Amino acid sequence: MRTVEEILDDLVCLSLPVARIWGFNDSPNDTSAIRHNPQEGFREAGLRGLDQAVFEAKRRGIRLIIPLVNNWAEYGGLPAYAAWASKEAGVPLAHDDFFTNPQMKQWWKDYAFTLANRVNTFTGIAYKDEPAIVAWEIGNELRCSTCRGTSKLPDAVRELAAFLRQIAPNQLISDGGDGFDDNPQAYVGLSNFYAVRGDEGASFTRMADIDELDLLSYHLYPNNYGLETAKDTQIWIERHQAIALTTGKVAYLGECGYVAADAERASNYDAWLSQLFAGSGGQLGLMWQLSPSGRINNDGYSVYSRRDNATAWILARWGKSLQ
Repeated sequence: MRTVEEILDDLVCLSLPVARIWGFNDSPNDTSAIRHNPQEGFREAGLRGLDQAVFEAKRRGIRLIIPLVNNWAEYGGLPAYAAWASKEAGVPLAHDDFFTNPQMKQWWKDYAFTLANRVNTFTGIAYKDEPAIVAWEIGNELRCSTCRGTSKLPDAVRELAAFLRQIAPNQLISDGGDGFDDNPQAYVGLSNFYAVRGDEGASFTRMADIDELDLLSYHLYPNNYGLETAKDTQIWIERHQAIALTTGKVAYLGECGYVAADAERASNYDAWLSQLFAGSGGQLGLMWQLSPSGRINNDGYSVYSRRDNATAWILARWGKSLQ
């Protein structure tokens, strides 16, 4: 928990009032997991860890966005759901089956219901009534490559968002996606249409039409998405903000990252944030990821605010200017 407190303290120093933290851990062998499998149920030790993280953020005045499952295998994610379902059904099921399989979606609902109604052991307030939680995300970067050409992924998000609206009516709901789309006509000018031609089964445009969603998430990793020029990143930010606006929703940059030396990364962050806030009327931008000083494992995108001086200065300057 010391690392959590360090990061939250750094957010305060950088004038960054919102954090996005994992609200899940379905790892089968992790002693801090919230759920190893559906048969075992939810583990109090794991839930208390999340309780304390929410409490520590709240007492520093930091508001939270909390995703409820991961698309990826880190911390279990949809691959863990697929393993559970395969064992129960006696036949192989895959990650993408989550979007159509009633049992897999029910396990998501079971967790969402449990967490929304849980009374935090540190604050004494139920999660569904916690003002420090500004929004829930259905999942982090949900993708379904076998769903391409269909509405299976948006339909699943609509179903899960409607359920979440019933159990947590006073908090905002987001899809949590990385902004992939199936409507390249909305992104004219991109040098590479990989992220908007529907390959991953996701559709930011269709998400914008889901009434149960208040917020729409998109991420920015230029090297991963084939966004090779400054014009590409400008279009990426500008069009996501505009698409959300047409349906009365708020788009936000849920993650961004760039693998480079501190000064080069700072320059890119400054350009992106300028486009988001000054050029596109954005209201919220977050980056991946602020790491504690003692963490050795770095995915290349981590920012160490106590040593990456150029990046920290850019983040603090934008944080202060927007308050």
